[in-house]
Amino acid sequence: MGHTADGFSVIDAFLRFANLGAEWVMWLLVALGLALAVLVLERLRLYLTTRIDTPSVGRTLVERLEADDLDGARALVARGRAMEERVLADALEVYGQGAAVVEQIIASAVERERQRFDRFLGFMGTLGSNAPFVGLLGTVVGIIVAFQQLAQNPKGGLEVVGPGIAEALVATAVGLLVAIPAVVAFNSFKGTVRERLGNTDFLGRIVLARLARVAPHHGTDGEG
Repeated sequence: MGHTADGFSVIDAFLRFANLGAEWVMWLLVALGLALAVLVLERLRLYLTTRIDTPSVGRTLVERLEADDLDGARALVARGRAMEERVLADALEVYGQGAAVVEQIIASAVERERQRFDRFLGFMGTLGSNAPFVGLLGTVVGIIVAFQQLAQNPKGGLEVVGPGIAEALVATAVGLLVAIPAVVAFNSFKGTVRERLGNTDFLGRIVLARLARVAPHHGTDGEG
């Protein structure tokens, strides 16, 4: 089964591939683990340096909008790096154009910020899901090599296959060591992004609510 006209088979091809051993799989997993560490640190830096006290910002925003201090409200978030501040800054720039325009600007800005904060999370999720299978591939390859060695030395016993099987099992362990932090980071960071999106929605609704109140009295001139 699987033989071609010249007697070559898929099994033969895989056995030749297996002869490469499991070490390359472990090096691949180590490289992926290092890439994961770099990306986790980069994301942590972004999330930790863009944290704001959302309730405090919300209270100050309400006070300034109620006082018709639009310049003060804009200054509150003008140079911010947080998702909430950047979206709010965009919304306040078009405050005078009415609720419909502001709502559209908020929606587009939220999508932009979502992409910024979600960056690299797909890689973490994929690595967390698939690193164990990569490690398992190394285990399978290592066991194949071990049994090939046993076939060449039938009287060798455990001392022949033992080291190869141990190396093969290490590949699975390395796969799990890479996958577990990846899954933890992915879930944690996804939770952070959801929290920031919720905070952004909270602040955006403050602006829209204020516009809804002033519209009957000032038309679309929100700066009045």
